[in-house]
Amino acid sequence: IRFWEVDNNVVAHTFKVDAEVRDMEIVNTTSDDGSTILTVASGNMVYFFDLNSKELLKSYTMPIHFKDEGGASLHPSGTKFVAGGSDLWVRVFDYETGEELECLKGHHGPIRCLRYAPDGKSFATGSEDGTIRLWKTTTTDAKDE
Repeated sequence: IRFWEVDNNVVAHTFKVDAEVRDMEIVNTTSDDGSTILTVASGNMVYFFDLNSKELLKSYTMPIHFKDEGGASLHPSGTKFVAGGSDLWVRVFDYETGEELECLKGHHGPIRCLRYAPDGKSFATGSEDGTIRLWKTTTTDAKDE
């Protein structure tokens, strides 16, 4: 992943991932440090890069592959993320540990895209089955809302 200085057409920074990038998202977190984090879904991994320090913060191996579809989205609080792909399931993970917190079923085709709402109270998933589903962030996550 290359970041360019557009004024002088020079590569300013590069982040390395191990496979083709399927999805990327930038989130300005509401955490105490106000981090700006780039979330990348690539191969069977989700990567989190700090755009201020230009460092890899975390990477997790997923139970799905992002070869043909899917993606990941970081909650605005920076405490959890969602990921989905070809296996029809939407999974919620803990950002700090990578532990799967929830596994949600609702689509009848592969997950093509997913994003948290800016307030973090819900997230949307889009599927090859032609549907968009809105998911309420669980009540156990009230501290994040």
